[in-house]
Amino acid sequence: MRQLITRVDDSLADAVKERAALTGESVNAFITRLLRGAVADARTWKADAIRAGILVSRAPQQAPAARRTISTPAGYASALVSAERDER
Repeated sequence: MRQLITRVDDSLADAVKERAALTGESVNAFITRLLRGAVADARTWKADAIRAGILVSRAPQQAPAARRTISTPAGYASALVSAERDER
């Protein structure tokens, strides 16, 4: 395992420490997870985060049922509207 050293300003370092504490991780684990997410594709990152308990998996959403198109003859609606108007 290698070390990666970088310089960040004080406000960023403080924010990282706060976020790591909120997630219950060490700063090293937090930064490592963020870096993995930055270089991995979305599926890998999400799967890792779900396994680590950081994200919660939700049930897949079902696609709405296909709606059937009903064909009517041309002028059908206008004939109904006219007939309704005549009845009044």
